[in-house]
Amino acid sequence: MMIALLVAGITGCTSSAQRMHECEAQGISRDACYIAEQNRLNGINAQAQAQAMRNAQALYPVQPAEKAHKHLHKGAN
Repeated sequence: MMIALLVAGITGCTSSAQRMHECEAQGISRDACYIAEQNRLNGINAQAQAQAMRNAQALYPVQPAEKAHKHLHKGAN
């Protein structure tokens, strides 16, 4: 148990509530701490979403519109 706490402390693994408490302990208003935490979470989510899009595009590359258009009409003739 102590090792897990030590590792968590070294890696900077903190909960949202703990970050809020530390922010407020510095004399920053609760509202400002809340906004900062929400911005942090939104940034993490945006990065994860961007990475998911890159992963999907790597698996399923999008054809340029012109190629796709020619391909669709080629079979009609």
